[in-house]
Amino acid sequence: MAVWGLAAAGVASLLTGLPSSLSTEGSLTSLELAAVEKGAIVAKVIATTDRSEVLSLAVMRVKTRASRVRERFRDVETWRQDPWVLQVGRVGQVPSTGDLEALTLDPRDVDDLGRCRVHDCDVRFPAEVIEQFRKEIDWSSSNHVARTNALFRETLSAYTASYLRRGNAALFDYDNNDDPVRVAESVRQLVLRSRFLADAAPDLYSYLERFPNDRPPDAEDLVYWLKERFWLLNVLSLSHSTVVERATPGGRLIMAVSKQLYASHYYEAALGVTAYVEGPADGASYLFSLNRVRADIRPGGFNWLERLLVNRLVRRRLEGQFRHLRRWLEAS
Repeated sequence: MAVWGLAAAGVASLLTGLPSSLSTEGSLTSLELAAVEKGAIVAKVIATTDRSEVLSLAVMRVKTRASRVRERFRDVETWRQDPWVLQVGRVGQVPSTGDLEALTLDPRDVDDLGRCRVHDCDVRFPAEVIEQFRKEIDWSSSNHVARTNALFRETLSAYTASYLRRGNAALFDYDNNDDPVRVAESVRQLVLRSRFLADAAPDLYSYLERFPNDRPPDAEDLVYWLKERFWLLNVLSLSHSTVVERATPGGRLIMAVSKQLYASHYYEAALGVTAYVEGPADGASYLFSLNRVRADIRPGGFNWLERLLVNRLVRRRLEGQFRHLRRWLEAS
């Protein structure tokens, strides 16, 4: 399919012009398309056969400039204004602990790391890192908090450097409980399921698997760390985002694809696609986000009650994030 056509007749024409897998993957209905056209934010969680996965979609019309979207996608400093973001920073091409100097662990995470043992730890790490925290820190000393934060930053810095050299082969195996997780395998599952990305940008889809090889000529990479509010715990995460900007027959496309490399809680892996499709000068533009997450949950996945609660939490969170994004993008 030819990618990214855009007609002026509204969101229905927009999505018809995109690879059909967007509507299929996002399970968009005619009523939802009509709601978006009237200015509503549509945010939803879509059922999948993987009971550990959460697939979500958000779509809205937005009146903004492409330069404003570029700033949002490329400059993590702009995220500091987001109400769910507690701390954020960008990791350099040659990672150093200084890139993570502003990152601080919550007291609860420090305490949990002090009690960590392999297969019995509330913070997600490989066995060798768990052993490092156990053996290298004197948990009875007065400076154990500072040392724990320092070792956490050192760990993420070294991890990023390894990932930038080796790609997905460097991704962690989590050994914090008796159900070990291979992050590389979880990421691979999410990438393979992202049919929309494969149809819309096959070169970028391939790059997710083959990084650091086969980089698209128009791609800009950034690795960032983030501390954010999420349900009962604050989550520290590390992600690799690739941004592309392309001229299309219907209008300009700016797309950011984010692959999560690490998360301290809740997540096994996450893959997000956020895209801005610019309409004609006198027409509407659209922002949408399609996210796949594999959760840190028992092998059988969520039960029906957990699924109900998670779906409600994710939908409300998405709605709030998109309301904030609309205000930010339309502010100037």
